[in-house]
Amino acid sequence: MARQRVSQQEQNLRTSARGFVGRAEKLTLFRENLGHNAEDEDFQHLYHVHGNAGVGKTSLIRQWETTAQAREAATVYLDDDVHDPLEVMEAVSIQLARRRPTGRRR
Repeated sequence: MARQRVSQQEQNLRTSARGFVGRAEKLTLFRENLGHNAEDEDFQHLYHVHGNAGVGKTSLIRQWETTAQAREAATVYLDDDVHDPLEVMEAVSIQLARRRPTGRRR
């Protein structure tokens, strides 16, 4: 019996199902950065990701977010839907408020 050829889309879905792949170096650098004191001169507080559509930017960012949250770091995700400083402040405050543990107001 002839073996049916798997489409590129199906290959991509199978790869995604096995977990995050690619950009291992960037993920490692991010993890290492989280291990440093935030007051260190070389600590990177902000990450700006850009590039062509479909290259895995969102997947990488979500991996960073999961990694940071596992270490109880505050995270905020902004994309092209945020257009001006007021929208940025609103989005940041909403996201940080969601992360605040109940009963621990500052």
